[in-house]
Amino acid sequence: MDDLLAEFVAETREMLDALGGELVAWEADPADRERLDQIFRFAHTVKGSCGFFDFPRLEKLSHAAEEALDEVRRGNRQASPALVTAVLRVIDRITDHINAIDAGQELPAGGDEHHIAALSADAEDVDDAPLDSEPGQGAAEESEAERPRTPVIQRSIRLPVELLDRMMSGVSDLVLARNDLGRGLRDMGGDPVVDGTFERMSAILDEVRDAVTRMRMQRIELLFSSLPRLVRDLSRELDKQVLVDFEGGDVELDREMVESIRDPLTHAIRNAVDHGFEPAAERRAAGKPDVGTLTIGATQAGNQIYLNVRDDGRGIDAEKVAAKALEKGLVDAKQLEGMSTREKVNLVFLPGFSTAETVTAVSGRGVGMDVVRANIEKVGGGVELSSKLGEGTSLVMRLPLTLSIIDTLSVDIAGQRFVMPRSGVEEIVLGADEDRHFHELGDGTYLEFRGKRVPCLELERILDLDGGIARSDRTYVVVRFSRQHLIAFAVDAVIDHEEAVIKPIAPELTATGLYTGATLLNDGTPVLALDMASIGLRSGLMKIGKGVEEIAGETEVSGDTDTAADVESQVMHFIGFDDVARCIPMSELARIETIDAATVEEHAGTYRAVIEGTLREIAGLAGDPPADGKLRLLRFERDGRAAFYAIRAIVDVAEATGGLMEGSGEALTKGYVVIGSKPVPMIDTAAIAAGAEQVAEAGR
Repeated sequence: MDDLLAEFVAETREMLDALGGELVAWEADPADRERLDQIFRFAHTVKGSCGFFDFPRLEKLSHAAEEALDEVRRGNRQASPALVTAVLRVIDRITDHINAIDAGQELPAGGDEHHIAALSADAEDVDDAPLDSEPGQGAAEESEAERPRTPVIQRSIRLPVELLDRMMSGVSDLVLARNDLGRGLRDMGGDPVVDGTFERMSAILDEVRDAVTRMRMQRIELLFSSLPRLVRDLSRELDKQVLVDFEGGDVELDREMVESIRDPLTHAIRNAVDHGFEPAAERRAAGKPDVGTLTIGATQAGNQIYLNVRDDGRGIDAEKVAAKALEKGLVDAKQLEGMSTREKVNLVFLPGFSTAETVTAVSGRGVGMDVVRANIEKVGGGVELSSKLGEGTSLVMRLPLTLSIIDTLSVDIAGQRFVMPRSGVEEIVLGADEDRHFHELGDGTYLEFRGKRVPCLELERILDLDGGIARSDRTYVVVRFSRQHLIAFAVDAVIDHEEAVIKPIAPELTATGLYTGATLLNDGTPVLALDMASIGLRSGLMKIGKGVEEIAGETEVSGDTDTAADVESQVMHFIGFDDVARCIPMSELARIETIDAATVEEHAGTYRAVIEGTLREIAGLAGDPPADGKLRLLRFERDGRAAFYAIRAIVDVAEATGGLMEGSGEALTKGYVVIGSKPVPMIDTAAIAAGAEQVAEAGR
C-alpha cells in the first residue's frame, strides 16, 4: 500500500500543479471552453483518487471545486476572478493535505468549510482576505508555536516513457558492445591490467543496467488496485455476489506493459462476472456458496509473465458456444464436425461472438474476448482458455518482456544456433556419461537424473529441423519449471553462456509458441530466443494451473515435496582431489565448468588456468593434478568476481540437516553439515574468492 500511496501523492501533485497553471490561463480567456473542460477533468480525477484512498476532507474539497466548475460549464454561472481565486485556494489547501500525508503528519488543523463556502455563487463579492484560518480567527493571532511547520517532502521526478526507452536501448547497446569487447580480449590472450579494467567496467555497467531496468518496472498490484471497485460495481449491477482475490501482487512488469494489459484484463473480468458466475440462487442449488470467488493471479517464469483470471462459476458450455457461433454465421456445420470440445470453447475468441440474448451496458455487443486476444497478441503474448462445465473457467494471458537483458545459453540444434534463458536451468548433462540411462515409457523418453525420471524433449523435432546427432552424443539442458518437476531439453551442444538483449519479434513468430524474441550473440550473429515454457506447454508435458506451470502427470520416482526452507538447505555433495567428501550450498553455486586438465599450471603451490581468456586461480587441487582428460570445476561468484574449486566427482544434490556446525580448523572450510547422518565439511566460498582476489591483485 505504501507504493500505491506514494504514486497517489506524486500524481496528485503533478495534477495540482497543472491545474493551477490552467486556471490562470483560463481566467485570461474565460471563453476557452476546451481549457475549461480540461480543468474540470483534472478536478474530477483528483476527486476520484482522493475517494479511492478514503481521504474525505480531500474528496470534499475537490468535489466542491468540481461542482463550481461544472456550473460554469453548464452555463449556470459566469467565470470571474473571485471564482478562480477560490479554486486556487482550494488547490493550495489540497496541496497542504498532500504534503502532510507525504510527510506522515496529521492533516492541517481546522475545517475546510470556509474554503468551500468561498466557491459558492453567493460568495462572488468576497474580498481577498486570507482564508487560511477559521472565520473569526485572524492569522496574526496564531502564535509561532501553533503555526504548522513545513514538512520535509521527498520529491520524485516523472519522466516520459520515450526517454526511458532511449536509455534502455543505449544500455542494451552497451551490453552488446561489452560482450563483443570481451570476446576480442579473450582472442588476444589475457592481460591482467586490461582484464582488471574490463571487469570494473562490466561491474559498473551491470549496476547502470539494473538501475535503468528498475526505473521502468512497477509492481502489478498497482494495476490490481482498481479492480475490486470494478468487480463490486459489476456484481451489484448484475445482482450477483462476487469476492475478488489477488495472488502475486509483488510481480514486477514494465510500466508500458502494465498499460497495455489494462484493457484486456478489464474485458476478461467483465466477461467472468457477467457470463461466468451464476446468481446466488443458482449457485445454492448447485451446492456452491452464494458468494463466488474471482481469483486474479500473476507469476513470473523466466522471461514470461503469466496473468491468470479464474472463477468458480458455471463454466463454458462448449455445445452452446458452438450453436451460437453457427447461428451468427461465424462457422459452418462442416467446420464444427471435426472440432474438439476445447476448440469449441475457444470459439468465444471469434470477432463478433456473444452468448448474450440482449444488449446491455455490460455485454451483448460482440466485443470482448476477441479484444483480449488481439491486444495480448499485439504485445507478443498469447491467451489460453480452459473451462470445466459446472466448476469454472480459467483464462491465462502469457506476456513477454518487451525489452530485457537476461542471462542466456547459446545452443546448437541441428546446425542452427538459438538462445534459451538460463533462469531455471538446473544442470547441463552429457548424454555420453557412463551413468546416464534413458527409459522409453509410452510415447515418451525419460532421462534418469539424480534418482528421478525426467521427461526429455528433442528440440530439433519441435522446431521441425532436419539433422541431429545420436542420443549418446547430445547434451541435455535440465530446466526446472516448478519445485517438483523438471524437463530435459536435448540439444546438439551448448556453445556459450552470455548476457543477451531480448527484443520483440513479429507477432506471427510469437504466435507459434516457440520463440519469445530475438537477440545478437557476442559475434554479432542474429538468433531467435526459445520460449521454453511455451514449448513445454505445446508438448503436453506442462499445464497451467493456478497461474503457475506444473508438469502434467507424475513422472518422478520420489514423491517428496520441496518447500522454500528445503530448497535453502540443498547442497552439492562432491569428492575432492584429496578423496574427502565436501559440499557447497546450491544457492552459491553458479555452475559447473569443464576444462582441459592439460591447461592447468602449478607454481609455488598455486594452480592456475586461463578460463574465458582470463588467468584464474583454481582451489581444491592437491598433489599432482591430472595431466590429461577433463577437469571439473565448481564456479561461484563473489562481489562480481568468479572463483573456482576443482572436484574429482559429484556425489549428488543432497539435503543438509541440522544447520551449519562451526569448529573446523581446516583451511577453506567454514564448518560441517549433516548429510544422511554423516558430518560433511562445507567449503568457505568467501575465503576462496578472497584468495582469488589476492592473486588477481598481485597479477596486476
